[in-house]
Amino acid sequence: MKAFFHAALAALLVLAAAAHAQGSSRSLLLVARPGLPDPNFRESVVLVMQSEGGETTGVIINRPTNRSLADLLPTERFESFTDPIFFGGPVAPQGLFALFRAEKNPGGALPVLPGIFLALLPDSVDALLGKPPARIRFFSGYSGWAPGQLQGELDRGDWLVVEADEKTIFLKDTSRLWQDMVRRARALRADAASAVFEAATSSGR
Repeated sequence: MKAFFHAALAALLVLAAAAHAQGSSRSLLLVARPGLPDPNFRESVVLVMQSEGGETTGVIINRPTNRSLADLLPTERFESFTDPIFFGGPVAPQGLFALFRAEKNPGGALPVLPGIFLALLPDSVDALLGKPPARIRFFSGYSGWAPGQLQGELDRGDWLVVEADEKTIFLKDTSRLWQDMVRRARALRADAASAVFEAATSSGR
């Protein structure tokens, strides 16, 4: 059965790679396995993008803080930013980053999904603060993996994998997102394992 789960994960990654080859983003949701000991990622759901060089970058999407930009920077410029800032990950925790929707990449942002981008550069984030799009979410810190690092964690079973979608990554109430994503990921793995089993038994007939 463990081999089937590995096959299921491989199938998801192949689908992501195919989308990337067709010009789409290679973006997935990593869902921390129950009992993951790392406090940075325990019960987390992480939106990740993988570059052609193998580096993986992303943000945790279910860790809202109790502070907003309006709280932290009580000036007229920031008074409209009342939504909570999310903890995006342990890399550069003092930095401010943004996930947003736009008709086209304003420059310097990473494509996530069609019309969705992640701004990591200070100039890009500052431009968004000056002229914010209708859909935007701010993060303190982000998550990152060196080439090969995430694959090692996947092989160890640290993460479940789910395809990313806009509704999920901008969900307002994320209090039960991790539990919901665990169920979804396990259902996907079970379906993929069943498909692999069917293919294996059919080929052996």
